[in-house]
Amino acid sequence: MQSHNPNAVVREALQPTMSQFNSWRADLATFAVRAERHAGDRDRRAMLERCAAIEDELRAARTDIIIELAEAPRNIAGHSRVADVEKALDNIEAAVRDVRRRLRH
Repeated sequence: MQSHNPNAVVREALQPTMSQFNSWRADLATFAVRAERHAGDRDRRAMLERCAAIEDELRAARTDIIIELAEAPRNIAGHSRVADVEKALDNIEAAVRDVRRRLRH
């Protein structure tokens, strides 16, 4: 974090996580549709494995954000964009839980 502009610092800290959102959302949307079509056991196992991988990636992303912003001034660590990304991570976690539920039925 070299910039002193709070927006630039926050963008830089969050960029690695934000770059994963499209992939996570695309996978989960595909899995939700496939779960409704009663995927076979092999497909269901593969989707559940990807869900577990997404959960691991979410934990890593949260950890990275905490580490990146641990010593940041309050105006950076408390930036609204940080809160938005944390909320988006919560939403993806909820989507993973929903897909898992659908795949187990």
